[in-house]
Amino acid sequence: MNRYFFDVYNSNGHVLDDEGQLLESRERARVEAVRILHDVTREEMPDHELVKLTVKVRSDTGAQVFEASLILTSGWSA
Repeated sequence: MNRYFFDVYNSNGHVLDDEGQLLESRERARVEAVRILHDVTREEMPDHELVKLTVKVRSDTGAQVFEASLILTSGWSA
């Protein structure tokens, strides 16, 4: 198992993951990054019409190994 760190970036800045998670594969780290995007978007969307999020995944050596981003907009059309 390897430790992966999930840093979250949004329009307000970023939150660096100091603890990380032990996961069995890079694919599991990818799934976790997408899950984090979903969860943070669900928390932020009701208060914002535009949400821009990025999750950057680092390995235990500090190297970035994956990145997932999401831009979500909402608004009344009339």
